[in-house]
Amino acid sequence: MMLRLEKATLGKFGAQDMMSLITSGGWESILPDALDDNHLLLVSDQFRDLLSGVGCNGDHDPARAALPITLLLLSKAGAKRSGDSLEICLETLQEALCLLSTAVDREIVNRMLQRKDATPIGTGLIQGLQMLVQHAEAHADSECHA
Repeated sequence: MMLRLEKATLGKFGAQDMMSLITSGGWESILPDALDDNHLLLVSDQFRDLLSGVGCNGDHDPARAALPITLLLLSKAGAKRSGDSLEICLETLQEALCLLSTAVDREIVNRMLQRKDATPIGTGLIQGLQMLVQHAEAHADSECHA
């Protein structure tokens, strides 16, 4: 029998929930290995939607935390800030979404198989995002302006 899950029973994980986690546990509480099972599964589903373009009608959905998590972690990884805004190109954002989606799915599988990585997933994720931001800044002279 295949592994299955009824999504409707998971509830929601949105920007408000994300902010509650950060308020109580700091920004590290939104790393994949710090999220509880429900939030981890919900954010995995949200990353899949973002990466496949599902539900991209231009409206910001406050019931979804995946994009705010990505932007916050990019800022923690050193993405340039301009006032209240982050300066990142769409290509960097897309790559960050892929990195995060992979890290979240890896954490899900690790929990199911009761495995641990040598480097904690959250640590590896931040290192990967830092490399991504540094690479983007090194090529900022190109036509990467969003």
